Amino acid sequence: MDIYQEHILDHAKYPRNAGVLERPTHRGKAQNPLCGDEAEIFLDVKNGALADIKYEVQGCILSKAALSIVSEHVKGKKIAAITKLGAGDVFKLLGFTPTPSRTKCALFGFEAVRSLLEKKKVR
Repeated sequence: MDIYQEHILDHAKYPRNAGVLERPTHRGKAQNPLCGDEAEIFLDVKNGALADIKYEVQGCILSKAALSIVSEHVKGKKIAAITKLGAGDVFKLLGFTPTPSRTKCALFGFEAVRSLLEKKKVR
């Protein structure tokens, strides 16, 4: 499966939810030392749900697009539902299962968001 599908390229070129929240309830940084991807994630959690998400990301097309796609999916959802998501759910959102060498790029942003929510023990 070609990873450079139209919706992947669209999200990479026009990322959704990119930017900075002025007063996030949660903030964290993530790095993928294997390829150099970096992200800073800003979350606004209210009443057990992810009210807003913003991020700044430097990385490959797939990591940028995947974070954009994931941000659209998790925004507004209950934290408990987000933390139950897994790699298979992300691959469904992307529309393909990446090769082993690209899996980390595809999951980079999602894992950063989930880790931040779990580390902060938000419910």
